[in-house]
Amino acid sequence: MLFHPDPERYISGAYIKIGFFRNDDEDLAFQDEVHGSLMEQINKAMDLIKTKYLIYGITYDGISREETPQFPVEAIRESLMNAIAHKDYADATPTQISVYPDHIVFWNAGQLPDDWTAQRLFEKHPSRPYNPAIANTMFRCGDIESWGRGYKRILQAVNSYNLLPPVVELLSGLMITYYTNIRSQLKAQKLNERFIPIIEYVLQNETITNSTVQQILGISKPTASRILQQLDNWLEIQGTTGKGTFYTLKGSQRAHKGRGKN
Repeated sequence: MLFHPDPERYISGAYIKIGFFRNDDEDLAFQDEVHGSLMEQINKAMDLIKTKYLIYGITYDGISREETPQFPVEAIRESLMNAIAHKDYADATPTQISVYPDHIVFWNAGQLPDDWTAQRLFEKHPSRPYNPAIANTMFRCGDIESWGRGYKRILQAVNSYNLLPPVVELLSGLMITYYTNIRSQLKAQKLNERFIPIIEYVLQNETITNSTVQQILGISKPTASRILQQLDNWLEIQGTTGKGTFYTLKGSQRAHKGRGKN
């Protein structure tokens, strides 16, 4: 599959589908299929994503024009290679990449090791590829590394865009979703829109206190305490009780370092 010009001759579903959706899954604007050897598919798919599917913001540094894609390309490439290296090729469903105005979704039919959760991917973990031969070849070609650090690189790329870590889900396979902005991601994750400024503040400043929540939302101390308790999936308390306490992003949500202090 890695080098054969037509791997689908032997393995159904050994290709990639890419689609652009305007608003929801019913509003498909255009799509592409990427065929050929798996090694060719990596470059073909990345070229298509960068030239046809991504939107670029334009800024100027003096007279030099700079174009910045709405998603971090390093993270996109890492997810593409992971999808190819870890797909369950016994499943005839192709790898799928769905692009929307404010998010992009990678899905493949691969599975995590039995004792792993999606959370584990963002923590220190050994390299346990679903397809060792494919992963080893991609490693020797310089496309991936072999120490289970791919998701660390994803977090670093997302961090450079001041975004939250991507959402990883297990839905008949492995799905990873990147968002173009914090607000879209938090709304998609059903966070009360009133609380979004709190998470945005922590991302920019690393920490937040009860008094700062009071100032941001214009509420009393008891109400701020209740809200912080409701955000226990996002924030974790640090320090001692009373004035010495503050809150930081919890677990895998913490992608930011050195953004200043509260």
